[in-house]
Amino acid sequence: MYLIELVVKLFKPKKKKKDNSFDPFAVDTADESENCEHIFLPVDSSGDTLACSKCGLIAKKEELKDINIFKR
Repeated sequence: MYLIELVVKLFKPKKKKKDNSFDPFAVDTADESENCEHIFLPVDSSGDTLACSKCGLIAKKEELKDINIFKR
């Protein structure tokens, strides 16, 4: 049975993989993060690192303590 599987694999054409052309590092999100109304959520269980749920901006919890959202 194993020999039959090897013969089938030998003659069976291989499937081609699709090339993913999306490069997440090439996308410029600086403009999006300036106009975004940030809603920060914790990234991990410690809650030290926060990320915006809309634009993906990452910030430390200590950096956001001095920001007053009502003065915008």
